[in-house]
Amino acid sequence: MEKIHPPSLLLFFDIEPIGEFTNTLKLDVKITVEMIKLDLSENIAKAALDPETKDIVEMTFHEMHLRFNCQRCATFCCKLGGPKLTQRDIDRIKKAGYTVEDFVEPLSSKEFKDLPIMIGNLKNKEKGSCVFLRFNEEKGVHECSIYDFRPALCRLYPFQVEKVGSYSFVLKLIPCCRGLNDPSGELVNEEFVTSRLLRAILELMIDSNMSVDKTSM
Repeated sequence: MEKIHPPSLLLFFDIEPIGEFTNTLKLDVKITVEMIKLDLSENIAKAALDPETKDIVEMTFHEMHLRFNCQRCATFCCKLGGPKLTQRDIDRIKKAGYTVEDFVEPLSSKEFKDLPIMIGNLKNKEKGSCVFLRFNEEKGVHECSIYDFRPALCRLYPFQVEKVGSYSFVLKLIPCCRGLNDPSGELVNEEFVTSRLLRAILELMIDSNMSVDKTSM
């Protein structure tokens, strides 16, 4: 069966300005319909790394036309709460001048997508958004107040990684993001993965390998 590519995913919505919550619900319904029609719940790429250099030595894309440009709306990421954290994430945010008590909540389970290294949750505000989310009224966009120190999972969004070997992974799509397939967005190819995502992927995979080594001792 010929694969259908998503040239217009999340680009055009007829939304009445009745309030943010209502709009979010309408977007969510239409996005679900698009996901089913375009079959975007699948893996979009698989990659293998060189164990020594950590460079990508092989990468196969199953989705060739995907583009991404963050809309800075925070609708389906930061407004829904902060992500799970690794020890490396926590240490990095502490360098921004925060204490652990400022931003970490306990995690009930340390298992996460075959990466058993998550040790906490980023705290949320009373209304559920990430504690570090800010709205810039002058620019009319949402901003992360610790952008340069943000967690690995934030740097990956709207993608997620599943480890399938010590030095191989599958890149998956989180298809609800409104920045997907913006015509002005960057093409999601090997260059995009290397420049935008690889550092976060390496952190997760290396920490995961170290965790596995410790548990097998």
